[in-house]
Amino acid sequence: MRARFVTCVLAGAVLLASAPGHAQDAQAILNKVASAYKNAKTYQAQASINQTIQVGNQQQRQSGTIITKYKAPNKLVTIVQGMQQNLHIYSDGKTLYIYSPKENQYMKGAAPASFAQQQGIGAVGGGDPTQIGLQLQSMFGTGAKKLPDRKVGGKPAFVIQSSKSGSSPDGQGTFQMTVTALIDKASYLLKQLTLNGTRTSGTQKVVQNVTIVFASQQINPNLPDSAFVFKPPAGAKELQRQGAPGAPSPR
Repeated sequence: MRARFVTCVLAGAVLLASAPGHAQDAQAILNKVASAYKNAKTYQAQASINQTIQVGNQQQRQSGTIITKYKAPNKLVTIVQGMQQNLHIYSDGKTLYIYSPKENQYMKGAAPASFAQQQGIGAVGGGDPTQIGLQLQSMFGTGAKKLPDRKVGGKPAFVIQSSKSGSSPDGQGTFQMTVTALIDKASYLLKQLTLNGTRTSGTQKVVQNVTIVFASQQINPNLPDSAFVFKPPAGAKELQRQGAPGAPSPR
């Protein structure tokens, strides 16, 4: 259920949340971002995702898109294409479907009462928009600093960044991580989020870069309930809960 880019980005939150900081202007901007999203009753967005992982001399690049529609409290459509995880997630408020077009397989269950606590589905760009500002605040912790403004799509944007480095939890390696957010100055909506991370263990070095860029976002658009209805395609196989679309079928 969890797309890899979401997992990578959320991993940064744990490492960065404890970083010390003093930039009140950065915190004020993050607070306004949280305010911009918190009253969203409906939401739709489209974003692109690019990821690069390098281990030694081997480099792997992945890209994809994520399309999201949301209606409070628990109607959701999230379509992830690319990133080796083509998944369609639908909740009509009663039933949650997870469908893999490649395998023509799906899994269903009762819809949660809310997506606010769903880290995989409700993470940045993929679910309940009221959580976006809160997730950014957690990600940057108190160590955020404001960099010179930039332009995104021809529009001015704040630049917020936080970094941390140290030893891995097992003491066998080191890590260095930087998260950068570009925030639209007019709307305080997130326009771009980048995670740059390096970790070493012995002689192995892994460098990972993940970037999410929002092509469009709408707060409180008119979304009919029919937009959240999913009907399994003809011939689609239903998996039991121990399986998951995109994974090998149970024998």
